[in-house]
Amino acid sequence: MAASISILGNAGSNPELRYSNQGSPIASFSMASNSFKNTPEGKVQITEWFNVTAFGKVAETIAAHVKKGTHLLVLGRLTFNPWVTNGGEPRAGAEVVLQSFEFAGGNRNGESNASVEPVAQEANYTGPVNAQSTANGNAVAVATAAADEPYVDQF
Repeated sequence: MAASISILGNAGSNPELRYSNQGSPIASFSMASNSFKNTPEGKVQITEWFNVTAFGKVAETIAAHVKKGTHLLVLGRLTFNPWVTNGGEPRAGAEVVLQSFEFAGGNRNGESNASVEPVAQEANYTGPVNAQSTANGNAVAVATAAADEPYVDQF
């Protein structure tokens, strides 16, 4: 059973594009999402950080069009990666395996993402990549990972 997660926030870093031993593209980047908590002192902003990994054509789309500060809606699968430190202490980290994303319009500098062109589909690629219109009429690129694309735990 996989845990699904949706995150609305900003890319915290430029995506890093690399390739697996089999030649599959993999893009990784950090993402920040802000929320607010009421405390006796007033509203306090809380920033949550996530590590996001994308595979296949979606990884190439992310690498080509997402930059630090880009406002995104990310939908994915939450995974946990345990490890042991050099000192023998167990640790665990959470990672989001991206399944789909949308440009959420504007970035933290107030600039629009509307100029981003949707990526054309390759003839043999099974995952959908299309353009959708938002309520204000701007086109946004939408990409979804194909069901047969590998996940981190399959490498």
